[in-house]
Amino acid sequence: MYWIEWMLWYIQTSPREIEQWQEKLKKILAAKKIDKNKGRTSETLGRVSETPTAEGSIYEFNEKYIELQAGESQERRGLITYISIAIICCGYKAASIALMLNMVWLTGTHHSLTIPASGGYYASAVFVALLTALLFYFLVRYVGFFIRLENFSQRRMLIRFNRITRQVYLHRPKFAGGVTVFNWEQISAEAVVGEEESANIGRKLILSWGPSMPDLPHLHVVFVGKRADGTSDITNLWEFIRRYMEEGPQSVPAPKKLLGKAPWPWLSVMASLSFFRPLWRTGLRWQVACIVALASPALALHALGHWISLLLCWEPRWPRIIREAGLPEKPVPPLSTATDWPPLPEAKLNIKKPRARKTLKSDAQLSEQQSVPESASSVHSSTDSKVKN
Repeated sequence: MYWIEWMLWYIQTSPREIEQWQEKLKKILAAKKIDKNKGRTSETLGRVSETPTAEGSIYEFNEKYIELQAGESQERRGLITYISIAIICCGYKAASIALMLNMVWLTGTHHSLTIPASGGYYASAVFVALLTALLFYFLVRYVGFFIRLENFSQRRMLIRFNRITRQVYLHRPKFAGGVTVFNWEQISAEAVVGEEESANIGRKLILSWGPSMPDLPHLHVVFVGKRADGTSDITNLWEFIRRYMEEGPQSVPAPKKLLGKAPWPWLSVMASLSFFRPLWRTGLRWQVACIVALASPALALHALGHWISLLLCWEPRWPRIIREAGLPEKPVPPLSTATDWPPLPEAKLNIKKPRARKTLKSDAQLSEQQSVPESASSVHSSTDSKVKN
């Protein structure tokens, strides 16, 4: 599913979230600057591993480019598919009923009885048609984006590293940013070097291109490769990519097996079992076997939903200019700029009205106020004495 990618894009382009996002972005850039000063990032493109590998993460490998899988939650798709099927069935049932009732305008008779339709039947047919149209408007307007998170969208995200053009191409759904062209020299990799092996179990390599760069207003974050069994998997994958781009394909081991893109059902079964892979690698094999046996019905449902989700999507295809990038006498794809996306919404500044401050009274004013009650008291005393006399 594309839940994480959609959320990252939504908070940057929504008028409701743009103000909070800009505040978060300042903190991110500040933390990134601190890490850079400490030398904890991989932005310098230095060597981070002696065993580069991309096994289980790569689709294509040749002299011109490498293409890897991307996306944070691709193996977790399936639940939204069942919800989508239920919504589609409800919509289909409502449309069937509305169509059946409105056949009265053509036949003039009741849909199940062979008697002339009355005026109430005509009114009910119109009412049901309007109600169905309102239902479909609600589904398209407010539920459509939820369905497209893993259905009726592109089947997978792709990231391609072209060493000839020194560019990185990212293929995402349009609602998550679309197809984007980045400069390899401006890449930023998450710093996991030196962390404990268990600190990054179940995570993925994170690459980003920040909005601090010219003509790139958004923060583009992409999760690359398979889920790691530990920190070494992330550093080895990043070292594989870095050496390929910096030193060439001869500097990295050729993958023993490339990933396929056909939606075979057994791949969905493996996606369901991948949740237990870190535990299996740590030696808890009999525990994993027991959990899988107990949760086998739920795993089977998830695998089926995962496979149906793949069948309801289409395989992404790169634009022609990217497919031909790096070939002799072919143009180099232009880098993505701010003009490739709608302008960012302006953040509404909450300008607080300054409170009226109470002016401090001077010593002269205080002395005058003190003299007033004294004079008043003297007047009262003089009047009292006159009354007694």
